[in-house]
Amino acid sequence: MMTIKQIAVLAGVSPTTVSNVLHGKTDEMTPKTLKRVQHVIKENNYVSNMSGRSLAKYGSKIIAVVNIKKKRKDDNITHDPFFAEIIGTIESEVRTRGYFMMLYVSADVDECLRMAKAWNVEGMIICGCSAGDCTQFMRNSGVPVVFIDSYFHNDDLLYVNIGADDFHGAYLMTEYLIQQGHKHIAFLADTRRPAGECAARREGYKKALKKHEIPFLPEDYIYISDDYQKRHEDYRNFTREKVRAYTALFFASDFLAADYVNLLTDDGIRVPGDISVCGFDDNLYALQTRPQLTTIHQDVPLKAFHAVEQVLRMTRKEPITEYRIRLPVSLVVRNSVKKLN
Repeated sequence: MMTIKQIAVLAGVSPTTVSNVLHGKTDEMTPKTLKRVQHVIKENNYVSNMSGRSLAKYGSKIIAVVNIKKKRKDDNITHDPFFAEIIGTIESEVRTRGYFMMLYVSADVDECLRMAKAWNVEGMIICGCSAGDCTQFMRNSGVPVVFIDSYFHNDDLLYVNIGADDFHGAYLMTEYLIQQGHKHIAFLADTRRPAGECAARREGYKKALKKHEIPFLPEDYIYISDDYQKRHEDYRNFTREKVRAYTALFFASDFLAADYVNLLTDDGIRVPGDISVCGFDDNLYALQTRPQLTTIHQDVPLKAFHAVEQVLRMTRKEPITEYRIRLPVSLVVRNSVKKLN
């Protein structure tokens, strides 16, 4: 690991000059000297080493935001309105409170933990990870951890999770569809084996069906690939082979619903004239489809606010009184569902 003295030797300046550059005290420094020192620092990747040393002593003020979901080569989480809104709100909240946000995306928990240690982060906010990954973070992070939309059961571990009332939201939507005369309702999601919020939404959907004595069949849960090309292939196969068995399609997210509505439009199938479609989230996709989507609204910025609030309370070693925060949801009726009776 490089030291300030070694950087100074390489740049041909004193250690004090290097320290001044690192701390932004460059008013009395010639442009030529500043440029030379900055070049040596950059070439030797000294910034991260310096931060690891000095921030370990004074506190990094860094909150890491980690997306642990497996990413594909064509994926970018900032393209997803949900994650974009989460990230934007967290950044604003931590900056307002005098902290810095570090965004890290990886499917490898060990890699994320190494990152957290290398940068001496003071806390971590983890978005949507599996039960096994949650346990690994809790046991090995060494810093306060707050989860968003992450669900697992372990009697030995108390963990803070911020989520929407996904079960109730799906129940509300299914109730609404049934009230509109729909009895043949499919639930579509991009998780082959539902877990977390997807599982909660499917269970809410099933509960409403059961209340009205409408049977749920295994084939009523439709898996749609999360890969762009494969997803469209799944959609077209569903349209060709199964869609006529249903009068309404309840998607686990607005993104999936909007994508399918666009394909239906291309194929000359009318929404809601030929088939009713609804989603969950109430984000940008719900408003940009034509017709606009009937959906379940969740307050994404409020999720982010609570996540920052809780992780900073933990860094200050303040008591945590609520570990499972479930934020309310509401039904938003627009124009994508047809009334049958």
